[in-house]
Amino acid sequence: MLLPLTVASRRLETAPGTSLGAIADGLTTELAPWLSSGLPIPGQKARLTREGGRCPLHGTLLEFDPQAPFDHRCLRCDTAYRGNTHHQWWAMGAHLFTAERTVHAAALYLLRGADAHRQLAVQTLSALATQYAQWPNRDNVLGPSRPFFSTYLESIWLLNLCHALALLEQSGERSVSDLLRERVLEPSSAIIASYHEGRSNRQVWNEVALLSAMTMLGKDVEIERRLDGEHSLLGLMRSGLLDDGTWFEGENYHQFAHRGLWYGVQWLTTRGRALPSSLAARFQQGFVTPFGGLLPDETLPSRRDSQYGVSIRQWRWAEWCELGYAASGDVRLAAMLGRIYDGRAPKGASGRACSTADAERNRDPVALTRADCSWRALLVGNARPAPEARWVPGSVLQPQQGLAVIRRDSAQVYVALEGGVGGGGHGHPDRLSLTLQTGPDRWLDDPGTGSYVEQTLHWYRSTLAHHAPLINGASQQHGAAFTTAFEDRGGAGWIRKTAPELAPGVSATRSLIVCDGYLVDLLEWTAATPVTLTLPLASGAVTNVPAWHPTTMPGAGGLEDGFDFLQHVARAVEAPAIVTIDAAVTGRRPGHNDADRAARAWYTASGSPTWWRGVVPGAPGCAPSTRMAVTVEGTAGRIVGVWSWSEHGGTDLVVSQVALNALAFPVATVTTRDGTVASHEPAPHGWHVGLVARSSRSSIDLEGLLVPGDERLATESPATTRPQQAFEVPFLANVSEVERNGVVMHLGASNYLRTEEPWGGENQPAAVLRVGATADELVLYVEVTTGHAPVVPAATPQGGIPDNPLDNERADVNADGLQCYLGVSGEAVGQWRQAALCVPLPSGEVRTTALVPAGLSPRATGESGDTGWRLTMCWPRQALPPGPLCFDLVVNERPPQRERRRGQLVLSGGEGFAYLRGDRHAPHAPVELHLP
Repeated sequence: MLLPLTVASRRLETAPGTSLGAIADGLTTELAPWLSSGLPIPGQKARLTREGGRCPLHGTLLEFDPQAPFDHRCLRCDTAYRGNTHHQWWAMGAHLFTAERTVHAAALYLLRGADAHRQLAVQTLSALATQYAQWPNRDNVLGPSRPFFSTYLESIWLLNLCHALALLEQSGERSVSDLLRERVLEPSSAIIASYHEGRSNRQVWNEVALLSAMTMLGKDVEIERRLDGEHSLLGLMRSGLLDDGTWFEGENYHQFAHRGLWYGVQWLTTRGRALPSSLAARFQQGFVTPFGGLLPDETLPSRRDSQYGVSIRQWRWAEWCELGYAASGDVRLAAMLGRIYDGRAPKGASGRACSTADAERNRDPVALTRADCSWRALLVGNARPAPEARWVPGSVLQPQQGLAVIRRDSAQVYVALEGGVGGGGHGHPDRLSLTLQTGPDRWLDDPGTGSYVEQTLHWYRSTLAHHAPLINGASQQHGAAFTTAFEDRGGAGWIRKTAPELAPGVSATRSLIVCDGYLVDLLEWTAATPVTLTLPLASGAVTNVPAWHPTTMPGAGGLEDGFDFLQHVARAVEAPAIVTIDAAVTGRRPGHNDADRAARAWYTASGSPTWWRGVVPGAPGCAPSTRMAVTVEGTAGRIVGVWSWSEHGGTDLVVSQVALNALAFPVATVTTRDGTVASHEPAPHGWHVGLVARSSRSSIDLEGLLVPGDERLATESPATTRPQQAFEVPFLANVSEVERNGVVMHLGASNYLRTEEPWGGENQPAAVLRVGATADELVLYVEVTTGHAPVVPAATPQGGIPDNPLDNERADVNADGLQCYLGVSGEAVGQWRQAALCVPLPSGEVRTTALVPAGLSPRATGESGDTGWRLTMCWPRQALPPGPLCFDLVVNERPPQRERRRGQLVLSGGEGFAYLRGDRHAPHAPVELHLP
C-alpha cells in the first residue's frame, strides 16, 4: 500500500451509516453514471493556448464538465463554446478526472466490495495502458509529458494511477497489474525522472509520483538512492518549508506543495520511516499557518501568484483540515472545521463530482459537511468528527513568508504590510505594499494573479497594480524586505519593514501604526542619485482637488511595469498640501460595489508632489476602478497618510480631523470623534503616540524592534553574476571587420538547453559568435546552423509585433532568433542594463524588441538560408554601462513542424531544460567583455 491503512478496521469505520461512510455513499452516487459508459479518456494530448478553456468575453475559465467534451459553458454569460482549442484544454481536466475516479472506484471496491467498481477501475487502467504511448511527447510548456503539456500534471496523474493499482491489488485484483506497470508506470516515471525542477513546488509532485511508481515497480535500491539526493522528498521538506511551516514560494504554492508533501509523509509512514522531529513539527504547523492570513471575508490573501478571492469554504479546504486534524489533533484545525461546516454559506454543489485530482479549480463558497470530502479522508480521516473548538486568528507575524498582519474589531479589520523573502521567483514586485480590509470591504487590495495565458498577467505582476512604491516608472527589482518592528498591544500596534534595495541605490522603509478605527502610514526613502518615486494610494475620489488635466503617466516601458494598462489618466491641478480621498471598495464583481462600511484617506508628501488618477484593471473577474497615485522626485523624501474607517458595522468614520507634516515631527496628529487627539512620531524605542483626552495627557510607546540576527527576521542574499570567462574585445575600423577579426566563440552541444529532445541526431543546432567593437558600437555577428530555414511568426496586418496564441510570452520567443543580454558584473542575477530579442525576417530585415524597461533596440541586419541564418547586432557604446560588460547570448531554434521552440543554445552554458523561460534569463556565470 502507498497509504497507511488497516483495511479491516477501515471497512467498519466507513460502513453505511457512519460519519466516514457518508463519504463513500457520496462517491458511489457520483460514480454511478460512469459504470455503464466508462470514464472519459481523451484521444488527444492536452494543449495550453490563450483561447482554450476561457470565455472570450469575460476571460474567465469555462466550466469543466466531464460529460461534455465539446460544449464548454461560461458561468458568467451562460454561453456555450465549441472548438478544438477548448476541447484540448478540456482534455487536461478529463485526464485528471479519470485518474482520480479510478482511485474512487478502487477504494470503494476495497471497502464495499461492489464488483461494478472493480470492473470500472480495471477497464480504465487497461485502456490507459493501451493509449499512453499514443500521446506525443511534444510541444510541451513546462517539462516533458505525453498526456499533458507539463510534467507535474503527469506526476499527479501517475500518482493517482499508482494509488488505484495499489488499492486493487490490496483487494486481490491483479489482472491489469503487469500491463499497467509495463506500459504506463515504467515509461511515465522515466519521463518524469528526466526533468528535475530543483526546489519548485512542482518537484514535490514529481518526487512523490516517482517514489510511488518505484514502489509499485519494486525498485527498492533506486528508492533509497533517490531519498538520499539533495532535492529528495526529505530535502525538499528541509529547504522548502520555512520555520513557520509555510512553503517558501507563498500561499498559493503552500497548499499545493503541502498536499504533495502529505502524500510523501503517508508513503514514508507505510515504509516505517519517521520524519525527523523538526521536519514533522514544520509539516504539521503547515496545516495551520495559512489561516493566519485569513481575511475578514473568509478568503485567503492573494499574495505571490495566488488566485484572487479564494474562499476556505470549499471541500478541498475542509479536507485539508480533516487530514491535518487526523495527523495532529490540533484544536485550531478542529475550530476551522467547525467554521467550514457551520452551514452559513449558500447551499450548492460542492464541485467534488467534477474535481480534477490535485490540480483543482477554485469555486464559490458553499455550505459543506464532512460527506463532501474525497477518497483521501475516506481512507485516512478520523473515524469520529472533530470536536467543537474555538479559535480566531489574531495579529500575526510570519517574517520569512513576509506576512505581517494586525487585526482589530474582532478580526473584522485587517491591516497588512508586504515583504519577506522572494518566494523563489513567484513573489510579485510588491515590497512595502499596504493591504486594508474592513469586514467584506477591500480598500487596499492585492489583486493576485491572472491567467498565465492572458496579457493582463503583466498588470498583476507589476508594482503599479499593488499599493507599493516604484522607482522611475519601473517595477521593483527582485529582492527582500525585512521586518524591522512588530508589536501589537490591542489598542495600538505597528509594523515596520525596510527594503534596502527597492531599486539600484534606493532604500525605503514603511511604517504602519494601527489604532482603533484608523492607521498612520509613513513611507521614507533615500537614493544615491535623484529618482522619481511613485506610490499608488487608493481607489475612489479626491474630494478637495479643484480640477484635473488629462495627460499620460510616464513609465519605464517594461512589459511588467503596468503603465500600458492605465486608461483615462489625469493630473491634479492646484492640489492642496493634504489630499483627501473618499475610498471606494475594490474586488467586487461588476454591479456589486456598494460598501458595507466607509473609509477615507488623507495624504501629503515632501517636496513638490504630483497627484494622479487613472482607471486600472480590477482583480480577475472584477470591475476596473479609478485609482489615485502620487509621485515625488529627489534623493530623499517622505509620504505620510492617515486612513480611517467605520467600526462595528457602522458607517461613521472614527477620525474627525487630520493634520499631516512630511517635513517634521510629529508626522500626523489625529483627532477622533470622541475628541481624543493623538500625535504620532518615530522614537528611539520605536514609535511614540502622545494622547490628549479631556485635558488628560498620556502616551503609548510601541517597541518590538527587530535587529539583524533576530531569528524572526527574514534574510535572503540575492544571487549575483560571476563571469566564468573574460574576453578582450578587439578594436574594429568598421562593422564589416567583425567577420574576420572579431573574437570567436562557438556554441554547440554543451551550450544546449533542451525541451523534449536532447542535442544530437537530427537536432544539432550550432552557432558561431564573433565580437568586436568600433569607436561607437559593440558589434555581435552570429552565424546559426539549424538544418532548416528560419521559422518566424507572422507580423500583424499593420506590420506590428505578432500575437502569441499560446500564452502571454512574446511570440518571437517561439521563433528562430537571438536574445542578447548586457549588464554589470556583480549585480543581481537577471538585472540587465540592456537586452533585446531579435528575429531574422525573410526580407533580410530584423525584428527587434527591447527586453528591459527604457531599453534600446540594437541596430541589426540579417540574412536567411535553407539551413540557417546570420545576424549582426550593433549596440551604441554610449548606452552601455562603463567598465567590463557582463554578457550572454541565447539562440532560439524552432523546426517548422513545431509550434514552440525546440531548444536554446546559451553562451554561458546549457545541459538543462528551457521550459517556461520566455525571454527571461538569469545566468550565474555569463562571460565578461572588456571593450577597447
